[in-house]
Amino acid sequence: MLKFIIIGLVILVVAVLLARMFGRRRVEPARRESPKMLTVDGGAVAAEIDGQELDIDPDVLAGIGKLVAKGYRIEAIKLLREATGLGLAEATKIVESLERMQPK
Repeated sequence: MLKFIIIGLVILVVAVLLARMFGRRRVEPARRESPKMLTVDGGAVAAEIDGQELDIDPDVLAGIGKLVAKGYRIEAIKLLREATGLGLAEATKIVESLERMQPK
């Protein structure tokens, strides 16, 4: 009887070690590239999105910054899209980068 218990424990230990060795690996989350924000002459702001440079009115950017600071993310995306004609994904990237720049 003791012999079967020892064999069972050995099999269990081997199974656990194999599961750790060949088990499911952690998947690293994809890194999102944030748009590059550059200050240009005259106080206008330019954002580089997918290799294209887009000029943004500083007043609009200030309004978007205020909305982001208050936590109105969707409204900030809507305002940016209306002001620049950007698509949803591009506007979301810019607003998310502004969120990350906000002090916590």
